[in-house]
Amino acid sequence: MTDRTLIDPAKFAAGFADASASPTDTQEDVVKAAKKYLLNYLTALYLVEDFNAVEKKNFNSTTETHFEDMTFPELMKRVQQMNKY
Repeated sequence: MTDRTLIDPAKFAAGFADASASPTDTQEDVVKAAKKYLLNYLTALYLVEDFNAVEKKNFNSTTETHFEDMTFPELMKRVQQMNKY
């Protein structure tokens, strides 16, 4: 596998947060919606930054076994090690 997937963190986070936004009427609703938007934006931003870091590490490493070269048990162990959520 020579193709690397990198995601623009700001673009992805903005799209993710926009998808959860909804029109509101009251000021209280606006504040709640803004907090939810910010939470969603930052969650998506950090998630994609973590993903990009793993992608860069896997594709740029000369000593580490690439995903495509791993056996299924090795791949499962690697995924468990990377899974923080």
